[in-house]
Amino acid sequence: MDTPLNQQNNTLILDIDGMTCAACAARIERVLQKTDKIENVTVSFPLKTAQINLKNNEDLEFEEIIKKINSIGYKAKISSNLDKESTTKFLVFKPVMSLLLTFIMRYLIGTNAEVLAYFIGFSIVLYLGKDFHISAFKKIRYFDFNMDTLVSIGSLSALIISLFPNNIMFLDTGAFIISFILIGKSVEEKVIEDAVQSSKNLKNKLPASIIVLRNKESLEVPTSETKEGDIFEVLAGEIIPLDGILVEGTASVDESLITGESIPVTRSVGEKLLGGSINLNSVIKIKVDNPYSESAYNIIEQLINEAQLTKPKIQKTLDKITQFFVPFVLILSLLTLLFRFIISDFGIIESIENAISVLVIACPCALGLATPIVLYRTAAESKKKGFIFKDFDALQKLTKIETIIFDKTGTLSSGIFLIENILPKNSELSSDEVLQYVASLEKNSQHPIARSLVYAAELKNLSFFETKNVIEHPGVGIEGMVGNNKVSVSKNINSERNALKVTIDDYNFDIFLKEETSISTQFINEIINLKKVIILSGDKKINVESFAKELNIDEFYYEKSPSEKFEFIKNKQISSPVVFIGDGINDSPSLKQADIGVSTTTSSQIAQVSGDILIHNGGLDTLSSVFKISNSSNKKINQNLFLAFIYNISMIPIAVAGLISPSLAALAMALSSISVVLNSSRKLQ
Repeated sequence: MDTPLNQQNNTLILDIDGMTCAACAARIERVLQKTDKIENVTVSFPLKTAQINLKNNEDLEFEEIIKKINSIGYKAKISSNLDKESTTKFLVFKPVMSLLLTFIMRYLIGTNAEVLAYFIGFSIVLYLGKDFHISAFKKIRYFDFNMDTLVSIGSLSALIISLFPNNIMFLDTGAFIISFILIGKSVEEKVIEDAVQSSKNLKNKLPASIIVLRNKESLEVPTSETKEGDIFEVLAGEIIPLDGILVEGTASVDESLITGESIPVTRSVGEKLLGGSINLNSVIKIKVDNPYSESAYNIIEQLINEAQLTKPKIQKTLDKITQFFVPFVLILSLLTLLFRFIISDFGIIESIENAISVLVIACPCALGLATPIVLYRTAAESKKKGFIFKDFDALQKLTKIETIIFDKTGTLSSGIFLIENILPKNSELSSDEVLQYVASLEKNSQHPIARSLVYAAELKNLSFFETKNVIEHPGVGIEGMVGNNKVSVSKNINSERNALKVTIDDYNFDIFLKEETSISTQFINEIINLKKVIILSGDKKINVESFAKELNIDEFYYEKSPSEKFEFIKNKQISSPVVFIGDGINDSPSLKQADIGVSTTTSSQIAQVSGDILIHNGGLDTLSSVFKISNSSNKKINQNLFLAFIYNISMIPIAVAGLISPSLAALAMALSSISVVLNSSRKLQ
């Protein structure tokens, strides 16, 4: 049987059931990491997913990995890529029923119906709480401990003690422990589900299959198996499942789910439509121009999913803490029992009650939830705002950034060139005629300057001449026959400005160009007030200086090679963290070297891969939202860590001192987790 791996990066994705806290995820990671053929493992407790990267050319059957996970008490299976059915109703019903039965049982204690009280109490602890006990038993066999261990030992201890004469009141202790923990878990699961599913709402609505016109035949094919050139129909009100070119009809489309732009846009025949946008008015036909795997929506979703499966350093640190915290609590609970019974001369029942309080109140659930929910909400919110965090460590780093370095060409500049002047003007040809010849030739090139010249001619409604024998010299220029005239266009290396040298038969011309800015002066001024801003460019001094002056940036560097840019950033990092924003192939080393690299979807592919943050809508002005969401996310994470740590720091000594009952300890533990998840669910900005 073939291993269903992502062949591009040798990655296996598994769904995992049975995880109840962050310690479970850390345990699975530790076990799998011991396998020689595995390069790296990331297990997400909220996503209930494991991403396993195999070493190159390693042959490891996925059944072997699944067997290893199952052997330590969890259930793993190949990810189906289908959204799991929500169990929210059941999660709410179970804790409510448990708490209701606990109050009924408590009323029956001390009456003639104590047998019924015992039946209800045992049902709550052993049946409604069975998942905790099963999980704890499976893990204890391997000397592994987590939250379930503490809950199981605490509730079962109370149940056993209740069987001794005059100790029936311990029935409600075990029942309250299970009830309050179930309530806490229910709230956790609901908030986690909302956070994780927020980015999947659209995907649920995309059709699994569509009818396409292929080779003059109508065929129903899975959406994921469509081919470039397939034509399909979209009715009014339906979601467009794939990127494509409009070939029939006029479409008013809502692209807000992809671009964040709330105002519908009108698309005509020949224009591009984005998969994930909504057709608002009439039936249209679309020709697929990108396969499903390369559609804008799918690529964005893949990047978000990959980011959600990464763990920032702070989460890894917390996982290590929870790994040792549970054994510490077990030892502390035992020492509390021995101290209260032997040294303080308390009764055995009271000492056990004290020890149970320590077990229950010290569960590190809140600690494990401090960061994940915030990160998933951040992923969903940043997507709406037009950018993607490819690595959540960037969130932490952004708060420490003092210097922002911009590349110029294609980054601060839009890549669109405006014609400033065409000289000389005293020739037999007018400026428009020169542009007409040049644009006719440049129409055969994909260079940004060529596209700008063609666009300038189109704005003037100039017609294009026929061309032949066209030869493009990469990095130099282009030449060919335009009508009956020999025309050549090349970079004017003798000019300090952006200029082209044009020859039309025996006539010579210079076309002077100016690049448009892709960022607003207002935004740059906002950034300058907060950070140190630098332009680092390979362009000529006069062009860089002009841009810097226009944007009010005092510090700029020009004519820098890729290696010089790299060294410049490296030296800057000695004194302060650096953000570098670039777009070209030559920027990729600097994007990698910087503490945070930022690129856009208009950047070269290697630049997009090299960066930590990818802006897919809104241009560089979106950086404002990047910083705001980063600050807000970090603030929430710090608040959650404070809530989690202050809870354990303050409540464990109270439990050790015997000042809180086991049932109240369970309530306090549940409330600590609830406080963290509710704080995480608040709006980011």
